Amino acid sequence: MSPRTPARRLTPIALAAAAALLSVVAATLPAAATTAPDWQQVTKKCVIKNPRIKENSGMSRSSYSRPVLFAHNDSGGGPQFFALGRRCHVKAVFDVPGAPSRDWEDMAVGPGHTLWFGDIGGNTPRDVVYVVRVREPKQLRSRTVRHRSFELAYPDGAHNAESLMIRPRDGRLFLVTKAQTGAAIYRAPATLDPDGPNRLKRIADAPSGRTGADFARDGRHFVLRGYQQAYVYDSLKDTSPIDIDLPPEHVAGEAVAFARGGALYFGAERVKQWLWTAKP
Repeated sequence: MSPRTPARRLTPIALAAAAALLSVVAATLPAAATTAPDWQQVTKKCVIKNPRIKENSGMSRSSYSRPVLFAHNDSGGGPQFFALGRRCHVKAVFDVPGAPSRDWEDMAVGPGHTLWFGDIGGNTPRDVVYVVRVREPKQLRSRTVRHRSFELAYPDGAHNAESLMIRPRDGRLFLVTKAQTGAAIYRAPATLDPDGPNRLKRIADAPSGRTGADFARDGRHFVLRGYQQAYVYDSLKDTSPIDIDLPPEHVAGEAVAFARGGALYFGAERVKQWLWTAKP
């Protein structure tokens, strides 16, 4: 309405009719979302064609303002990760010699331009696992990078985990176990001791069979994914997450990452797999 146009006054009869109409419309609308927003359909983005990425097991966004995703292979890939460009091409390969690498399963971006890798998996459950921290390379050229590793110990016996996430606002690290029954979210100490072990704390139940996790940049929303579905949570106390169905052709999917802009990316194992995306 133009500032010069006088407002039209409604008569009492018109007001009553408008109120009645609004009540009818309100009764037919779905309830407003109380957690994360609805998500668009998961669609194909690009194919990761580089044959060195055989089992995309973990991904994370860059901590710098650039359209880069980092990814790493599953067990057997060694301590190594890749920088992926906008069209899924490999821009650089980084080796992390000497880092624990029994079974890298997931990665996450942390404060201070750091990347973290979870040596947390294995066919045999482990009561002690490791995380590896590196400084994110600002220049995307292939080379070796230095690391620091931290030992984490479960408080309640051995577990298998494939999901690692880091809360952006404080750098707090979380693991999510993959058990079919009794899966849970574990929180690491606020400050990790390089001489360890750092004792984890069980803080919440988790859906079974989770293969990847990540926090959004807002530090509140996070995603837990499995092979067929992903769940987006509004907070660690959320018990009614948004459910995202993953495409049937998304074979053996384990990797997931929030982009800087809030979209989700899903990666799958095997050579020449599609990278999929969903937007809120």
